[in-house]
Amino acid sequence: MTARAPVVSEIRLASIIEASDDAILTKDAEGTITSWNPAAERMYGWTAEEAIGQKISILIPEDRAGEEWRILEQVLAGEQVNHYESDRVHRSGRRLRVSLSIGPLTDETGAIVGASIIARDVTAQHRSRDFATRLHRLTAAFASEITRQGAVAALLDQSVAGLGADAGAVGLLNDAGDQIELAGSVGYTGEGIKDWQRFPVDADVPMSIAVRTGEPIWTESAASLRDGYPDLGDVNILFSSLAVIPLAIEGRPFGAVALSFANPHLFDQEERTFLLTAAQHAAQTFDHARVYEDERRTGEQLSFLAAASELLSGSLDPDTTMQNLADLAISALGDWCAIDLADEELGLRNVATAHADPELVKLASEFRERYPVDPNAPTGAPNVIRTGRSEHYPEIPDEMLVEAAEDEEHLEMMREIGLISGMVVPLPARGRMLGAITFVSSTPGRHFDEDDLRLAEDLARRAGLAIDNAMLYRHEHDAAVTLQRSLLPESLPQFSGVDLAARYDPAAPGLEVGGDWYDVVKLAEDRVAITIGDIAGRGIQAAAVMGHVSAVLRGFALDGKAPDEALHAANRVMRETAHPQMATVLHLHLDLSSGRAEYVRAGHPPGLLRLPDGSVERMAGAGTQPLGVFDELDCRVHGVDVPLGSLVLLYTDGLIERSDRDFEVELQRLCKAFADAPTDANECLDSLAQRFGAGTTLDDVAMLALSRFAA
Repeated sequence: MTARAPVVSEIRLASIIEASDDAILTKDAEGTITSWNPAAERMYGWTAEEAIGQKISILIPEDRAGEEWRILEQVLAGEQVNHYESDRVHRSGRRLRVSLSIGPLTDETGAIVGASIIARDVTAQHRSRDFATRLHRLTAAFASEITRQGAVAALLDQSVAGLGADAGAVGLLNDAGDQIELAGSVGYTGEGIKDWQRFPVDADVPMSIAVRTGEPIWTESAASLRDGYPDLGDVNILFSSLAVIPLAIEGRPFGAVALSFANPHLFDQEERTFLLTAAQHAAQTFDHARVYEDERRTGEQLSFLAAASELLSGSLDPDTTMQNLADLAISALGDWCAIDLADEELGLRNVATAHADPELVKLASEFRERYPVDPNAPTGAPNVIRTGRSEHYPEIPDEMLVEAAEDEEHLEMMREIGLISGMVVPLPARGRMLGAITFVSSTPGRHFDEDDLRLAEDLARRAGLAIDNAMLYRHEHDAAVTLQRSLLPESLPQFSGVDLAARYDPAAPGLEVGGDWYDVVKLAEDRVAITIGDIAGRGIQAAAVMGHVSAVLRGFALDGKAPDEALHAANRVMRETAHPQMATVLHLHLDLSSGRAEYVRAGHPPGLLRLPDGSVERMAGAGTQPLGVFDELDCRVHGVDVPLGSLVLLYTDGLIERSDRDFEVELQRLCKAFADAPTDANECLDSLAQRFGAGTTLDDVAMLALSRFAA
């Protein structure tokens, strides 16, 4: 029976590999593919018979040539490469975005003879992020664009690249409304585009129909394009698929953007949503540009809008954004600016107040505090929020103040602030009213005119979108961070002769939190279990999975299970969930009386041990797969001595992993910084966090330090 156990294990492992949704393959030390599971065939398009025996370079895009050798060198040296995102190429030439976990492949003697690769296709997730990024860039570009030509270029740049189109064009109605004129194009030949510089709006061609009807057009083959639009006549159709999205303001189309694809293209829902959203933003920007060009706004106004756009795109903190906006507004649009947001409980909430006279800032704030706006008032901010229509008061006579005053003190304060002229404009965002901005002139002779009102409304439109983005981000980010922190230990246990410290820093503002965690469990007076881990993924879901996994590991540790047994048990629990997720973990048990530690490193970056002489060793025992990937783990337990005067550091990869830097180089830099760090555990972590920018990086960071000294 014992002689056949490895065979059964091999058969089971083979069946797991065959059934895996992830591509699993191996290559030898020369980079030749030696195994290839069905998921690899589905992902890359090569059958096992075709792939095995070829160099792994068949999967590498030209612009990443040589990357595979750099990774192979690391793996042959015994390193594990985890969560590495890169581009690979399908047999058809289609580019894929993949997440790779690559580890050493050993023979029966334990010698490293190649590499095993687990690849997950994250093209869809990457594309979603790419669409979100492109929309953000588009919004930022539109926010700073004041010319129609600049807006056209920004729209074509992001939409053509976002969908991988081969060409794109924007057509706009002329002043008479009977012709569509080409406003800009990319990707078409001069010969192919010359007949489309101007054409009738009543023609039965896709762009004309889209402008007339206000409905988008999606064609997925040259045949359907030719059959559906006879007016194309003898036009040589060089493109197989076409998307035409109307540009409209308040339901009135004034142009369209068209994207052309050389090969047949099926437009999925995500692509359609991206294009429709981009077109909606573009339409508003084109309309604004028309207003600017028609009205020939002054250079001061344009400079003000550019500064406002830069300010609005510079922060994802809504409070900072709104106060900065109020401070900027008083430099060009009046002496007093107040921003109010609709609030379900309060009705109206003042979030920013600014006055050109520093002496009156306090008075203006006190005025809003003592005399809050009635949320049911028939005029002012409440009415503007309800109706979405601005209110303009070119002149505010004293009689109006007397009528509005609640008492003599109220009237006196309004007179002291000085209310000469006023405007209240809505803060719109995605079809709803977030609030209103009130502008007041206190300067005699300075009365707001229609030009000022248009400028204020333009500013408010830009501000509404920026504030909405900031509020959405804060809500989601704060919820995830709160959940993440709530799942971490409130305090660490105390041991004689041991100094323990831990910290968690979420990713930089503008990014989702991940699933990083740490835990310390007191097993006995002289025994402690320490865990550091990282759940694959981001946001609230990753934090929730983290809480589950950390609780499971804590329970198994308290149950007396050794490091390998605890990880085996946790892995089984993770695999039994409906949607298993991957986790890297370093789980360590330390005997404080002897200083002997045993640990398992499951796909996690190596821990660091600083010995009393100042030298730094890596706790880099290899050979254990990440949790949640396979039904069974091949756990490798490693031992290390932690003498008195030593300092141990465990961390997650966000501390040193950078997309533009080599992991090994950053790990060496961490070893050097750790060697120079303070002996105190807390001071050590503070020093490393500052040195490596924890809280400003693209990923979360969890760290735990243990200092051992004579009791």
